Amino acid sequence: MSNDVITGWLSAAIATLSFGSFAVPIKSPSADSVDIDPLVMQSYKSIMCFFTAWLVLLPPMNTPFSFTPWGFVSGIFWVPAGAFNIFAIRNAGLAVSQGIVSSSIVMVSFVWGNLVFREPVKSELMAYLAVGLIMGGLYGMSYFSSSEEKGSDYQAIASSSSLIDDEEQSDLIQKDEAINDDDRPSQSSPRKMGLSKRPLELEPPKMSKKKKRTIRICGGTYSRRDVGLCAALACGVWGGSCLVPMHYAPSNVKGLGYVISFSVGAITVTIAMWMFRFLFHLIQTKSIGEAYEALPSFHLKVMWASGAAAGGLWSLGNVGSIVAVKYLGQGVGYSASQAALLVSGMWGIFYFKEVTSPRTIAKWFFSAIVTIVGILLLGYESRVET
Repeated sequence: MSNDVITGWLSAAIATLSFGSFAVPIKSPSADSVDIDPLVMQSYKSIMCFFTAWLVLLPPMNTPFSFTPWGFVSGIFWVPAGAFNIFAIRNAGLAVSQGIVSSSIVMVSFVWGNLVFREPVKSELMAYLAVGLIMGGLYGMSYFSSSEEKGSDYQAIASSSSLIDDEEQSDLIQKDEAINDDDRPSQSSPRKMGLSKRPLELEPPKMSKKKKRTIRICGGTYSRRDVGLCAALACGVWGGSCLVPMHYAPSNVKGLGYVISFSVGAITVTIAMWMFRFLFHLIQTKSIGEAYEALPSFHLKVMWASGAAAGGLWSLGNVGSIVAVKYLGQGVGYSASQAALLVSGMWGIFYFKEVTSPRTIAKWFFSAIVTIVGILLLGYESRVET
């Protein structure tokens, strides 16, 4: 086995550990106390990605500075996908959403690597079998790490349905009284209601913990869980191509040389998304001040440490996946990185105690073994003898 292949697999292992752990700081009690907008959390990741990328220029890496516009294309794929992923986690649940994301990324990466770039494999049949094992194992880990959670959620929903109905009726009565009041709120009422916190203001406004189980999109009403699952699929399908542009970059801007280009593209696209969101609110409110106030808060006082830690871990995983793709190819390198679900699942079982049933844990470990076998088989079938 060549040194390049060893480097590729070590990088994939780093990506797996980092991607599998980046959500742990977000699950801290302080982070759970605020309602983080998906674009805000994605911004934390993009900011850390940008600032840490320049470390590749320093010892011991000593990577020569290089830049390619293909980094902007990677940003176009990654930033929206990251926001989709955060929305999916918040509305469909961590385990099941990450199973869909990881499985779809494996499929997309293999399609690019095997069908588009024609990366060599020893046996087409065995390579497809390996991909099937990986996807099946990832879905199994996702399912068995959330099965207990589903039952408790359904029970909680059933027991609280009447209470929610009463609260909604009370809210409607209060709204009617407010409309008939002489001191009727104007378009600038968010300021009077204490919701005019600036996006970077330290102290977030008080927010209700109750979240509606439905969401309105383009005039239709949909289940938040269903929309979250669709967002997870969108994340995997769209974000699974975020490192494909590196294939078209010059040879000296691949691997660690691509990290800076990726980070510049990511921060640029993130800023562009904030501008589009501001313009959307500006068109609706026709007021610069109100459009600015409508932007979501960064909750810096609560989230600066958790956001920085999560962004730093993700950035480390990104570097690992970039190097893995360089030396192992798109089909193997990025697919192997999706074993991060194995790490995040172990965090959930052993640290957060999300799964306690021995039988469920045994099924989860069986799925994990299937995933590992699939990754090893894919690596063997895709290995190029040197």
